[in-house]
Amino acid sequence: MSMKYWFNSVFFLLALLSSSVRAELSLNGVATYSELGNELFIAALYSGQVGTNAQELINGIYPKRLELKVLTSQGITQRQFSRIWRESVAINNTADAIIAQSHNLAYFEGLIRDRLEPNDHLVVAFSPSRGVFVSLNTIVLGHIRDDAFFALLLKSWIGDVPSSTVFRDDLLKPSTKDTDLFNRFKAMYPRTARIEVARNWPPVRKVKGDVRTPVKEAAQATRQTPAKNDSVSTQNVIDVKATIAPSAPETLAAETNLSDPPPTPTATGIAPAIQRSDAVPASEESVSDLSGTQTLLARQYYLVDVFKKIYAHVDYPRRAQELRQTGTVKLSLVIDGTGHVKTVAPVEELDFAMLNKAALAAVRRAAPFAPLPAGLNAAELEFSVPITFALGEL
Repeated sequence: MSMKYWFNSVFFLLALLSSSVRAELSLNGVATYSELGNELFIAALYSGQVGTNAQELINGIYPKRLELKVLTSQGITQRQFSRIWRESVAINNTADAIIAQSHNLAYFEGLIRDRLEPNDHLVVAFSPSRGVFVSLNTIVLGHIRDDAFFALLLKSWIGDVPSSTVFRDDLLKPSTKDTDLFNRFKAMYPRTARIEVARNWPPVRKVKGDVRTPVKEAAQATRQTPAKNDSVSTQNVIDVKATIAPSAPETLAAETNLSDPPPTPTATGIAPAIQRSDAVPASEESVSDLSGTQTLLARQYYLVDVFKKIYAHVDYPRRAQELRQTGTVKLSLVIDGTGHVKTVAPVEELDFAMLNKAALAAVRRAAPFAPLPAGLNAAELEFSVPITFALGEL
């Protein structure tokens, strides 16, 4: 480990811990995120209160931290980085939460300005009432002042419909602290050159003002069904028919008042000790451009409708239930402009042929979907959908 990385790490850690209410974070769990059998990154969840209950961790008002270190030798492109978060956010959050946080999500995605390379270390740190700080290789890239945004991201990792049940379960196993995977995670450090790359990325500048009204209008314009018949806004965005166990996750907090943001943390709070030389002034409100937010919302709402339709056609084979076969099948889809499926292929399969076939059959029965909304400005849409089969009490 280079002395420069060690020096940066120490100051970054001090910045995160210097809050009025100090809380030492403990490892809650560590897991690998894979696609097509390729390990993309190691993820770690740290929390002020370690636990195995996902909802308690999501709703808990105490410091938490998401970390990931890139494994794949090909790196993770900006597009891939955004897709991974968008899909999981769309599945695991309510429509109201997506509307309220769409500007923050667009800003968060925009913080990554180039391909993430092997050993790159991304940290998303949450401190109650101070919001979320995002850093790459110890360099603080941005600050989101809304506490609720962290819950939105955390749900994408440990919510009701994770990208992989194994991924979620491992993050909810505090006993993983001494495993080989955690030791592997601790031994990974970014190259010194990558620290300088992150430091020299231009800041993501934001427009001032309350953008909630036009964002809502954009969201309504991209819905595929009339609002009065759409129950998405008052309950979970999906109803996973394959999951027998009852599920009633709580709705995320109400919309953030963008016109009256909380004060910027001072040196006595958790204001980062390491900043880029061209950082945005603290007085400048941070919101990505409105057109980008509307495009993101168009995609999110379209995905919500597609997911709902697919899940409504999932048939959990009775024989598989009798054999207590469970798990998540992840499929990759490409939909053309008219809503027809061009390709569908497994990204992650289970060892149970019945469940793999049931997942593919659900997509075929659900298709075709609605035409792509004009707001996407795309001839086709590529995404992945996880289908979870879970037993529970009837």
